[in-house]
Amino acid sequence: MRQRSPLWLALLAVVLLAVLLGAARQQGQLQFLELAAYDLLVAGVGSGFSAPSAVTLLLISESDIQGLGNWPLNDQQLHDILRAVLALGPKAVGVDIYRDLAVPPGGERLRTLLDGDPRIFGIEKFPDPGSPGVPPPPALLDSGRVGFSDLVSDSGGVVRRGLLFLSQGDRTGYAFSLQLALAYLKDAGVRPVADPEEPSHMRLGEVTLVPLEGNEGGYVDADAGGYQTLLRYRDPLPAFPAYNLHDLRAGRIAAEAIRGKLVIIGVSADSVKDHFTTPFAILDQRAGTLAGSLVHAHATQQLIDVALLGRRPLQTWSDSIELAWLSTWVGLGFLAGWFAGPLWRFAIIALSGTVLAVAIAVGAYQLGWWIPVVPNLIGWVLAVTLSSVLLAAQRRREQQALMSLFSRHVSPEVAGAIWRRREEVLRDGRVLPRTLTVTTLFTDLQGFTQVSEQLEPEPFMRWLNSYMAALTDVIMEHGGVLDDYAGDGIKANFGVPFSEPGEIAGQARRSIECALALGDVLTRLNREWASKGRSSVAMRVGIHTGLVVVGTVGSRARMKYTTVGRNVNLAARLEGLRDCPSPNPDDERSNCRILVSAATAELVADAFESHDLGLFDLKGITEKTQVFAIIGSKPKEHEHADA
Repeated sequence: MRQRSPLWLALLAVVLLAVLLGAARQQGQLQFLELAAYDLLVAGVGSGFSAPSAVTLLLISESDIQGLGNWPLNDQQLHDILRAVLALGPKAVGVDIYRDLAVPPGGERLRTLLDGDPRIFGIEKFPDPGSPGVPPPPALLDSGRVGFSDLVSDSGGVVRRGLLFLSQGDRTGYAFSLQLALAYLKDAGVRPVADPEEPSHMRLGEVTLVPLEGNEGGYVDADAGGYQTLLRYRDPLPAFPAYNLHDLRAGRIAAEAIRGKLVIIGVSADSVKDHFTTPFAILDQRAGTLAGSLVHAHATQQLIDVALLGRRPLQTWSDSIELAWLSTWVGLGFLAGWFAGPLWRFAIIALSGTVLAVAIAVGAYQLGWWIPVVPNLIGWVLAVTLSSVLLAAQRRREQQALMSLFSRHVSPEVAGAIWRRREEVLRDGRVLPRTLTVTTLFTDLQGFTQVSEQLEPEPFMRWLNSYMAALTDVIMEHGGVLDDYAGDGIKANFGVPFSEPGEIAGQARRSIECALALGDVLTRLNREWASKGRSSVAMRVGIHTGLVVVGTVGSRARMKYTTVGRNVNLAARLEGLRDCPSPNPDDERSNCRILVSAATAELVADAFESHDLGLFDLKGITEKTQVFAIIGSKPKEHEHADA
């Protein structure tokens, strides 16, 4: 069966990883991470938006309560605070304090003030099936100047969304922030209208406020009851001018801080449990825990910015676009990992992609978009890692395939060169058959049969192995690739698996140098064997340079890298030629006969002396072959000069 392409494996892995991450995200398994990433954007990056605020806060502090000597405020105290604030000319005043029951004294005065000044707005807690809620001040009942103070908290108590409307039965309530914003916008002629294309959606100014459905941004099946939008906090905190009761009584609040503004009166004292965790808390828990009145201020200001400045609530992508975005990052991760290479480059690529993903999310947030970052980061890192692992496994397979063919038959230097240039040898893990100009060398022993008859099997094999090992080392040292053993014969190739036109003469010279070195080794071995009383042997060498077919033969279980063709046969016939003088085992000067073809002799003529033996008929070769005997190396030019 043909091996599956690693490219197809990578493509399959991209699809599977994108599907798995998309499924994990759709099931909410990444929601807590995505919400944390969102909080980091809000707290660490900020919106980059700057515009004058329409809201001023009057927050009753812990020291204010201690100075009053009582809590809650009685009706007279609340009356006096409201009179002092109204005297400074605000557009509207929102009282973020529940006042469903009278707190004597001063009840009548407070009722008269609430009923008579249309700038005052109160709060209620909207009823739900499990709770009757908290009614508004009786004087404001049915006045149209009441808003619910309910806030939406995610798991962990973090307020990231704002409410505009709530419904219970036939009754629909307005949010406290919406009532205050509409009071501020009244003079600008802005009022809520139905969106012309989707009448169930509210439009303020030029912006339609699309209600959340529960799966926007990092949310998965969030409770989207009522009419909710993402709450776009202003930064940096506290974002609004804030004063306390002592400032009001001491006259330290300038009229311009309140004139024409919305004033929200609330409580910041720790003893009054009206604090909410916001996204800012992810970096500083204390600073990010805001008084409820301050959260209402952010919600109110957002609506005013929507109407007057066209500043939309945070927008999100559809599920299909988010999945495409995730798939893009996974795909890019696989491509990057495929070319990562060494560990240091892998680390740089992985880090660069992470920084880019975060930078895109930051830029999108400042432009008013909440786009996913966590699944993309996970997909990127996993894809880069998995791709690198797949590539490493592929390279290991290729290396094993190459080394199984070459490692035992070439020098470490040649093996390294083969691995570095593996693209020229392999395709889809298979060795490519090619036609190359190669110098082929054959050797054979003369006197081998006599030695085999003199020795017992075990000593004979030791003798033969010592001979083969010595010759193999010489061949590898000269850059040859050992092709085959055949009894006492050896076949080696020079110029495989790479052969460049400018290297052909050099390959031929190395083959001759190798043959001469083989003769030297044989002389040494003969001396050693003679000292042990064994017979000497001689060597025949045949060398020819020409085009051959290079590739693998055999089965998957046993594969061999070799050369085949007419020119290989010619080299073999030169080695076995009987019609010219044979080597003499007893003469060290002539115990190695080296015969080469005219093609090889011409390539090495400048380096070696040769003798033209004439034309010969070689078995299997149709035309006569001119044969040359190598005598030895030519002296170097400087040696002539010295002489």
